[in-house]
Amino acid sequence: MVALPGRPALVGSAQRSARARLRGRWALAALAALTAAILAGCATTAPAAPAAQPTDSDGDQWVVVTFGGRDEQFDLALMDSLLETELAADEALTAPGIGGIDGNEVGDGVYDLYFVGDDAGEMWDALEPVFAAAPVPWTTVELRSSLDDPAPRVLTREG
Repeated sequence: MVALPGRPALVGSAQRSARARLRGRWALAALAALTAAILAGCATTAPAAPAAQPTDSDGDQWVVVTFGGRDEQFDLALMDSLLETELAADEALTAPGIGGIDGNEVGDGVYDLYFVGDDAGEMWDALEPVFAAAPVPWTTVELRSSLDDPAPRVLTREG
């Protein structure tokens, strides 16, 4: 048995205990180093979903989907029921790179969803099956050549 200068010689369980403490210190040091590496940004993780790729053009054509015709204010529960539809609609446009959702507007018993991209007709072709399965039926769709289009093409559910 070898004793270090200034320290008594360890025997039996005391020696095992000292080794366990030493291993514990190394484990603690390794954990601290790993934590520091993660906090410093050295660790990488895969994204939860691929980021949508922007379209190559300025994307100034619009599709405005309107849910309305109600006498009372548009019910928040109905808006909530459309959330999954909105997400699916955005995916239907971003996946092929033809557009994306821009936002919504609520007021006077109407709920509008705005989509922007390169070709309003192509966007509606991708959006129509999504909104056909919506829990709330749309009332009108405007295909606009610009946001301020004075004469948009207006579609209704009747045709």
